[in-house]
Amino acid sequence: MHANSAWKALAMAFAIVLLAGACTAPAAPSAPAEQPAAEQPAASEAQPAEAAQVELVVWAEGNTVDTITTDPEGQGKYGQYLIDKFQEEHPGVTVKLEFHGWDEELRQNLVTAMLGNTAPDIVVGENFFQQYAELGELVPLDDVITDIKDNLIPGTYAAAVYQDQVYGLSAFTGVFGFERNCAVVEAAGLDCDTPPATWDDLLAQAKQITEAGDGQYYGYTLQGPVGFSVGGIFRLAVYLAQADAPMCKDDCTYPYFDNPAAVPVLQFLREINRYTPPGLTFDPDEGRVYSQLFGGLSAYQIAGSWHVNWAKQSGCEDCRYSSVPIPNGGHPASIIVGNVIYAVLKDSKHPDVAAEFIKFMTRDDVQDMVYPTLGRLPSTRSALERLRPNVDPATQAFIDELLNNPQLGVLPQWRKDPQKLWQIYNDLLTEVLTTETPVEDLMDQAQQKADEVMTASN
Repeated sequence: MHANSAWKALAMAFAIVLLAGACTAPAAPSAPAEQPAAEQPAASEAQPAEAAQVELVVWAEGNTVDTITTDPEGQGKYGQYLIDKFQEEHPGVTVKLEFHGWDEELRQNLVTAMLGNTAPDIVVGENFFQQYAELGELVPLDDVITDIKDNLIPGTYAAAVYQDQVYGLSAFTGVFGFERNCAVVEAAGLDCDTPPATWDDLLAQAKQITEAGDGQYYGYTLQGPVGFSVGGIFRLAVYLAQADAPMCKDDCTYPYFDNPAAVPVLQFLREINRYTPPGLTFDPDEGRVYSQLFGGLSAYQIAGSWHVNWAKQSGCEDCRYSSVPIPNGGHPASIIVGNVIYAVLKDSKHPDVAAEFIKFMTRDDVQDMVYPTLGRLPSTRSALERLRPNVDPATQAFIDELLNNPQLGVLPQWRKDPQKLWQIYNDLLTEVLTTETPVEDLMDQAQQKADEVMTASN
């Protein structure tokens, strides 16, 4: 049933709390975590589509769509292959790829489509699927992916898992690693062949590099808090994951800003910030923050997998990559980022065909096109393993993170007032980085503010 009053009310609820942010942006209020989603048929139980005259509308990632016309002999080959190959294998089906924005713009357009009964069969996104699944507005894919699930990297679809059911799959992905500019490292008398392995190593080396640089270069690049943006939080989440100090609880639906396990993480953050170029931490331009390493102003930083090409284009002659240093008593962990997930909307006119299309995007022939055409990393084990021998050591380092890192997490998807909650957490980080107030006190204050948001009536 389409465009009923309850569905419109739901869409309006999403519209009220849309969240803008960097990379991923949690969105939308929903029913309490303990309230089960309304039962929906699994994709395999959906009624079969007609054999002909099926138009499958897919809201896709922008580069996938735009380059079909702007770069048909290069990046556009990926999107065109999705269309041509799927249509060839499914006679009577026409695939229509459309770009409707990302982050806030995407969600606003989806709400408008919901209200107008023009929502697509498949929606793209990164970190808002749990809310939709909780409200019963997505089709579970578990029955469809039984034969391929072992080949998928769990972290790449974790943002689309709700109550142990999978509601979306990643077409291509990214992950955080650790980047170093060897020219800066070696100028300070350190061996760039051996990157820091622990937080203590990193602090000691960052201090030595900063002192050796005497204002010309520094040990570390730290992106700090800006408004309710999650750019800085993304990187901090790597350190929190390494220390088993999540910022959420109750199935990651409730803020846990006073988690005692996070105390040493925030203390480490305060200390490493002392070795960051003056003023850079609070620069709102994320691109400017991280490009300073390429120019030799800093030695170390957490880097996304897209940094490999960025560093080359920026003229870094010897930028290298490894796993992020871990705390004493901690363990390797990272955060999935730049992750493009597709899911089937409950009100899809062709849910069975839509589910097959999402599964199709994880197939070997499709996954093998991702890196050569888009420059992104595939999201299946088999594709990553085939790609690894054919790429440079820098790219191999990020592939190894995806294949071997035992903990690949995602940011929380707050159910209520996400902008306010991320603002509170960024305010906490601001105080950590600009004062000497005990971090325990700052965390308690942040938790109190978060509790007030969560208990306030809508």
